[in-house]
Amino acid sequence: MRPGAGLRRADLRIRFICCMVVLVVSFAGLGARMFYLQVAKGRSYRYQSENNRVRAERIVAPRGMVFDSKGEIFADTHAAFDARVIPSEVPQKGEATEQLIAKVAKILEMEPEAISKVLEGRSPARFKPRLLKRRLTREQMARLEARRSELPGFMVSPNPVRYYPFGAMLGTTLGYIGGITPKELSSKEHSGYDGSDYLGRTGIEKWWESRLRGTPGGIQVEVDALGRKLAVMAKRSANPGYNLVLSVDARLQRVAEEALGDDVGSVVALDIETGDVLALVSRPGYDPNVITRGMTPAEWSALANDPRHPIQNRPIKGLYSPGSTFKIVMALAGLDHGVITPLTKVKCGGALYFAGRNYRCWKRTGHGEVDLARALEQSCDVYFYQLGLELGIDTIHRYSTMLGLGAPTGIDLPGEKGGLVPSGAWKLRTKNERWYTGETLSVSIGQGFLLTTPLQLASMMAAVASPSGKRMVPRLVTRVEDAAGRVVEEIAPREAQAALNFKQTHLALVRDALRQVVYGAKGTGKAAQVEGVVVAGKTGTAQVVSLKEHERGLDPKEIEWRRRDHALFVGYAPFDDPKIAVAVVTEHGGHGGSVSGPVASKVIAKWLELSNEKARAASAAEASKLMEAAR
Repeated sequence: MRPGAGLRRADLRIRFICCMVVLVVSFAGLGARMFYLQVAKGRSYRYQSENNRVRAERIVAPRGMVFDSKGEIFADTHAAFDARVIPSEVPQKGEATEQLIAKVAKILEMEPEAISKVLEGRSPARFKPRLLKRRLTREQMARLEARRSELPGFMVSPNPVRYYPFGAMLGTTLGYIGGITPKELSSKEHSGYDGSDYLGRTGIEKWWESRLRGTPGGIQVEVDALGRKLAVMAKRSANPGYNLVLSVDARLQRVAEEALGDDVGSVVALDIETGDVLALVSRPGYDPNVITRGMTPAEWSALANDPRHPIQNRPIKGLYSPGSTFKIVMALAGLDHGVITPLTKVKCGGALYFAGRNYRCWKRTGHGEVDLARALEQSCDVYFYQLGLELGIDTIHRYSTMLGLGAPTGIDLPGEKGGLVPSGAWKLRTKNERWYTGETLSVSIGQGFLLTTPLQLASMMAAVASPSGKRMVPRLVTRVEDAAGRVVEEIAPREAQAALNFKQTHLALVRDALRQVVYGAKGTGKAAQVEGVVVAGKTGTAQVVSLKEHERGLDPKEIEWRRRDHALFVGYAPFDDPKIAVAVVTEHGGHGGSVSGPVASKVIAKWLELSNEKARAASAAEASKLMEAAR
């Protein structure tokens, strides 16, 4: 054995023992700590672990507002609150759960089964809030908040709702919003929506949904077992929806609605130069607030099945025979196609005999010998019967479509109908029958298969009156703004097509005849006159059903309402500087001149008043600038 070898072994043994002691002490300390955390303090930490959670809450973006052209609010948002539940936070203990659901059901005035159905649903995920009830009352909200400690998983969430300050005024055009359905929620189109969201269902609310909606935000908060917020972990602000500025003037809209009164029908007023919609009336209408607040199935059924169809936006969806207002199209077609001249005369004896039957004029005794101007002024049917025979249905179809009839105008609203302008090819395609010449006679005076919307008639009138000869696409929204009022997008006026190619002499002749309709000795539209401005226009009476012999010649008020003719008037003003075009359709109103003409008169009178106010304000502003510059 070498010297020192025993000493080295002793040192190693000591070192080994020291290391073992350190390890034993370390593991003993670690074990003691684990025992303390998991056994001694286990129940306490388990409680904190289970009852302190990070909850993700959604911040709803305020929906954009809708303004009239002068800044009046047509659609706003008001504070409202929903009841929501996070299924994963609701105790799953049988009888205890049933008792909890019963408490909530009593507070929210719901059936317990409805709450159970929400809890058992698969969407959204169990750890995300699910909608229980919209628009809580103050009492429901207070009771739910006060008893939060007893109701784990249940909460009150803010969810602003739509408010329409003017109620039913412009209601069918604004449309309404409704809660998203489970089917919509699962679609790609609505991937960014939540189960408590609203979305536009009709009208402007639907067409401009993507701009009005905004972008929701979110917040992550730590909450305790009672649902109390302990700390905000992260937050992303919501971006409000964009605001829309309409071309409609609320003052003119109100007068147009009042002018039509309780009659069923439509009023459309357009700016001739830009195509801006100045007023758009559909009566009867509905108050979007009533639908947004929520309706019972019985209430909705009553509204949807009302025989007067208040939900229908008549200016864009109502289909009517244009009656004698269509004679404007016929006159321009005849002149441009060369089958008549301003001097062409036709003798009206009260009827045109064709193919073994008499096609009557509205005036039984006839109008005598009339040229085009007199035929328009007095609305002679026989003249236009004869003109229709000369033109033929396909030529009539071509000029009608040129003037915008038979197709949607392109207005920024959903569901616009195109109407119908028949042709030989159309009848063969849809009915597998050839066109009969006798059918052309009906179309020639705006009857038969021919169907138009009030908006189309206003657009047609604006195109005929336009000094530039342009037909514009009706524009309802003029610009989009952010919440601070900064312009995001200007919606520029659009031409529907190139300028109409009618000769100015032909247009001048027709326009002057339309002036005579209102001011001529035998004109049918005298009731459309307005003090201070010259109006031009055309009356129309569209037959709904064939009247019985004893009903012919009776005052419309003596005939059952549904059997009466529709009353129409289209016109524009001022005659020498056209600015506004108006179309009025009064369903079952009788005579266009006496019923719809006065409505147009009131609308044009109000427009004139507002225009004069604007001119005076502009003059005053200009004078102020000059005075300031002189100083």
